[in-house]
Amino acid sequence: MTVGELMEPPLIISKDEALSRIISTLLETESYDIFIDLSGKIAALNIRDIIGIKDIKTTRPSLVGKIIPALNTGSQIGEAARIMSHYRMRTLPVVRDGNIEGQLSARRIVELIRKQLTEKKLRIVASNVMTGDPIVIDSHKTVTAAKSMMKRKRIDHLPVVDNGRLVGIITSSDIMNVMSPPERIGKRSVGIDNTEDNLSIEVSGLANNDVITAGVDESVQVVCDKMLNSRSTYCIIKLWDEVQGIITYRDIVALLGEKIEEEIPMFIVGLPDEPFDAELAKSKFANITKFMRRIHPDIEQARCHIKLRSVLGSRKRYEIDVHISSTHGNISYTNVGWDLAKLFDEMTNALKKKVSQKHKRTL
Repeated sequence: MTVGELMEPPLIISKDEALSRIISTLLETESYDIFIDLSGKIAALNIRDIIGIKDIKTTRPSLVGKIIPALNTGSQIGEAARIMSHYRMRTLPVVRDGNIEGQLSARRIVELIRKQLTEKKLRIVASNVMTGDPIVIDSHKTVTAAKSMMKRKRIDHLPVVDNGRLVGIITSSDIMNVMSPPERIGKRSVGIDNTEDNLSIEVSGLANNDVITAGVDESVQVVCDKMLNSRSTYCIIKLWDEVQGIITYRDIVALLGEKIEEEIPMFIVGLPDEPFDAELAKSKFANITKFMRRIHPDIEQARCHIKLRSVLGSRKRYEIDVHISSTHGNISYTNVGWDLAKLFDEMTNALKKKVSQKHKRTL
């Protein structure tokens, strides 16, 4: 399908707009990303960027937003999924003749995937899609600690636990809400501007206790239904009251990953724009999967997510997440670094070492 079939009206701001107004716009429209037209280039600003700003009263949004690729109405949904995953975006601009005429959201893609799963009667188990062992936060930690974890780990959802039991969730939107500066005259003078106080309270005081959850054996279609019907951007996968994983829009969009033509079903999402780097990543991932299959012949599927963490001049910092599924269990690996080829080589060495240690224990 083409992007034009799922396009929505865009959310655009001026490069000189105050961040306080941007925060209000994002909260009012329940949006995550907003676009800035920079004379021919398009920058995107999202909630995770905003909660990382030290002074939201003086920082210019054009200095925080990052330049991202744009789509056109004829772009394929698969290309949009690749860019969303690579740049960790939930929305992408659609451009015609240099002007933003629309946007494509991850939510629309999730709606499309749910429809396809229903019509084709396909069943994918939630545990095969979720991000396993997600980062959680103790209910007695402060909101400042949650904010710091989100900035450092570049995540937007933190399940809240008490003695290992799921009791709530806090999102980057929750934190941005309490960071919002006073807009009305006299608000500060009457003591209502209590941003610092809000950030110092326990997470349990801000977290939402009505958590969207699903069981490990439930289908992705059920998960999509729950997320879309509740207008949620996540679903916690649990067993009893223990968190097993989390599924976000990004995990579902990743189902549209590019398939590598090999004997084993292999999918890779977030390939770099540069053709050489993209082919290198596909080749190295295929070699790793083939190696693991020699050790575990029952491998059923392998998936790799490549995410762009940051850009420094011409250098790019990547994160790779690999999940290999087999009948006897799952193998996961995550690494971050500036050299994409080196990251895959380090993964190969780590998996070989893991296999070697397991072999020694069985002797």
